[in-house]
Amino acid sequence: MNVSYTGRQQEVTPFVRKQVETRLTKLAKILGPRPALETHVILAQERHLILVEITLNLNDHAIVGAAGKRNLRESLRAALEHLEKQVLKQKSRWRVTHRHARPQDARSIRTLGARTLKAA
Repeated sequence: MNVSYTGRQQEVTPFVRKQVETRLTKLAKILGPRPALETHVILAQERHLILVEITLNLNDHAIVGAAGKRNLRESLRAALEHLEKQVLKQKSRWRVTHRHARPQDARSIRTLGARTLKAA
């Protein structure tokens, strides 16, 4: 997992690195055996708000989790939760791509009649 950090008027501390990397390992487990994830974390400060933006590049899709709160921990938590929701949503979209046969009782009378004629 390749993680790059950018701090704009905000220093990237070891606490921030630890929080982000532990949650990203959880997301990597959810996604399963995929190619290496590229992640960019941006920390910015505007007056009384600390903005956190986490961009996860996955199979040519950019998944972005962003939050702005007064506290660094709250903004990190909110951005990571937002990112996790999007990853779970994307994972469910990958899972539901297979077609299934219709149930036996839902098939038309013509196909059932043709089978009995061929069997006889």
